[in-house]
Amino acid sequence: MRQKKLLSLVLSLTLLLGVFFGLGMPAQAEDDQLVIGMASDILSMDPYRYDEGPTNQFMRHIFQALVMIDQDLVFQPLLAESFEQSEDGLTWTFNLRKGVLFHDGSELTSKDVKASMELANNPDSPSAFSIYTGAIKEIETPDDYTVIFHLKAVDTIFLFELSNVYILKAENIVDKTEEEIADNPVGTGPYVFVEQVKEDHIDLKYNEDYWGEEPEFKNVRFRPISNPATRTATMLSGEIDFMMDVPVRDADRLANAEGIELLTRQGLREIYVNLDARPDSPHFPDGDNPMANVKVREAMFLAIDRETIIKNVMNGHAYLMNSIVPQGYVGEEDLDMPEYNPEKAKELLAEAGYPDGFEITFDAPNDRYVNDAEIAQAVAAYWEKIGIKVNLNLMPKANFFKHISVREENTMTLMTGWSDASVDGISLLKDMVHTYDKEINYGSVNRGHYSNPEVDKLIEEAMAEPDMEKRAELVKEANKLSAFEYPVLPLHYEEDSYAIKDTLDFTPTFDKMVYAWRFHKK
Repeated sequence: MRQKKLLSLVLSLTLLLGVFFGLGMPAQAEDDQLVIGMASDILSMDPYRYDEGPTNQFMRHIFQALVMIDQDLVFQPLLAESFEQSEDGLTWTFNLRKGVLFHDGSELTSKDVKASMELANNPDSPSAFSIYTGAIKEIETPDDYTVIFHLKAVDTIFLFELSNVYILKAENIVDKTEEEIADNPVGTGPYVFVEQVKEDHIDLKYNEDYWGEEPEFKNVRFRPISNPATRTATMLSGEIDFMMDVPVRDADRLANAEGIELLTRQGLREIYVNLDARPDSPHFPDGDNPMANVKVREAMFLAIDRETIIKNVMNGHAYLMNSIVPQGYVGEEDLDMPEYNPEKAKELLAEAGYPDGFEITFDAPNDRYVNDAEIAQAVAAYWEKIGIKVNLNLMPKANFFKHISVREENTMTLMTGWSDASVDGISLLKDMVHTYDKEINYGSVNRGHYSNPEVDKLIEEAMAEPDMEKRAELVKEANKLSAFEYPVLPLHYEEDSYAIKDTLDFTPTFDKMVYAWRFHKK
């Protein structure tokens, strides 16, 4: 009997020592911790610095907006308890929830909303969020819980724009540098920032003073794993509970793995090419810009075999894109874009005066979108076949988005992505093909500086048109007119793909945002 007790004691001590000193004992994850694997790290802890998918997804755990759009595509109050629009459409009044606390214990008031909007709206700041605040003329705060927005003109997507602007604590952002804002991530959201180790993990814990519903998982770890093979291996080993952006080559493997489920759906993320369309482009100081000629831009589109890229580069896990306005959006129309035709492309180049082609620099990321480097290499190879010499400039996303900024004048040709959860085509047209205007923040991702006054007029009319059917017709007209001038060469829509442990339940959102509070144990 004594020997059994002694053996039991020895085993217990061995287990304790194994845990204490790491003597080969398997680490056990906390029961209330959720580990999410991402394809890339966030770009900054300053929530206003970059309007970029993975960064936004993370920030919405800490920070919140006045309103949100739910899964039925209806706008709902968030930090605002209620809101109303004036009859002329130029004034919006928001009533804030009372008793909402920031993570430091201070109460949210209207001054925080005003300071946040003014920071986002500064066109000279590095903020990418001024695209959402350009319609604001003036902000009134008659009391601590009321915010009144006066607009420059009727803005039919104003609620969508506000749903993208986080509310920060005023004293943490007024007269503060980007670095100071990044060092103090204090919001009102369900999770509190704990720590970040770049390229390894970001930890959050539940906000015990959160005003809303309590999530099932109290601790969350985001793990950026940019290497696709490593991300798959980490999911298969059980180190992460959920994996975003399943590598297209590993989809079948993960789908057939024991204890793992694969979730897929057509996404909103558009992968496309932007061409510098300006006759006076600074990138061609010694001569004409070939891409200012619409025949050249059409030739560059016809030279790309998009279906082969989807089949061979994306392994079939992408969807052909013929319009920058997605299905189900106001003004949707699947345009009859011409098919791959390299011979016609060569003819158009010759007609435009470039029978021997010309030389360009082609910028693209190598760690942001699914197989982005491989897609860019394929596009460059297709252009080379029609005589265009391509200097391919691949770079990490940490450098890419600043490099291609419409304000920076660094890029002549680029491949990138864009998505928009407004469910209204006018939002995409305003950002992607309207002439760039710093003051009203139109054309914010029109990096080729395409400009057509007729297209601009249609977009501006649609932005002020409250009647959805009339707006849809204006969107269709502007979309068709700009599409066949080829400032944007559409490639494909990405597939939203996830791997998840079969012990968990999660329903993907239409906008590809993964929120920890949407996970539940089965």
